[in-house]
Parts: sequence; structure tokens; C-alpha cells
Amino acid sequence: MLTAEEIVRVRSSFDRVFANATDMTTTFYDRMFELAPEIRPMFPADMTDLKHDFISKLAVLVGSLDETTGLLPGADILGRNHLRYGVRPEHYPVVGEALIWSFARGLGAHWTDDVEQAWRKVYGIIAQRMIAVDSSSSSSPITSPLRRT
Repeated sequence: MLTAEEIVRVRSSFDRVFANATDMTTTFYDRMFELAPEIRPMFPADMTDLKHDFISKLAVLVGSLDETTGLLPGADILGRNHLRYGVRPEHYPVVGEALIWSFARGLGAHWTDDVEQAWRKVYGIIAQRMIAVDSSSSSSPITSPLRRT
């Protein structure tokens, strides 16, 4: 799972970005749609509520990092919900890259290699768990949830 140091890095960096949650979520979704414009139709025209929901769910996951009983079931629920929305395993790398990119932009000089690696690890754990919800019924192979760029 995660080390205590990785949890601290993720939580402290999230806290810095959370202060500007609106900017972070806008940057995240803009980047995601830039990387994969074909997924834009999966989302509502007015993203206000979705942006709030995204940052709220991310806050819960970040708060549950040292509590496996909270993190993994939370990721399972998200996986089931995203499956209903039409999310496929091949979407997860795009989401991960957009998330990493938006955190890097939001943190500026506070974005370090150690912070990046901690976020990549966290996203990998959550995404793999979300993908696993559909692994038995998906005809698509499970891809790495986050490719290193």
C-alpha cells in the first residue's frame, strides 16, 4: 500500500490545491478533454456540480489513504458508478495524466518528484480498484491506469 511519507505528501499537496479547488477542477477537466476530446459527450454541458462532486470525492479518498477499509470500498463504489457512466479501462490513463498535470500546475514549486511519485501511486491503487469492478465483464484488456510521461 502506501508509506506514511507518501500519505503525508499526497495530503499536504492536496491541501494546498484544495484552497483553489475551482481552478484545480477546471484545469483537470480542461486537460482531460484536451487529451481525449472523444469523451467530452460523456459529461454535462454545465460542469459546476460535477466539479464540486469530483473535488469532494477526491477529498474523501485522500482522507482515507491510511484506512484501507475506507479507501478501497470507496474506490469500488466509484468504479461501479463510473461503469454506469460508460467509463472503460482505457479512459483511466487519460484521467490519471490530467490529474497529475493539474496538480503539477496547481502546486508550482511545491510539485516535486516525490510528490509526483506519491500521487502516481495513489492514482494507480484507486484506478486499478475501480477498473477491477468491471474486469470480469469487460472485453477490453486492463491497461495501466497511469502511464509515465
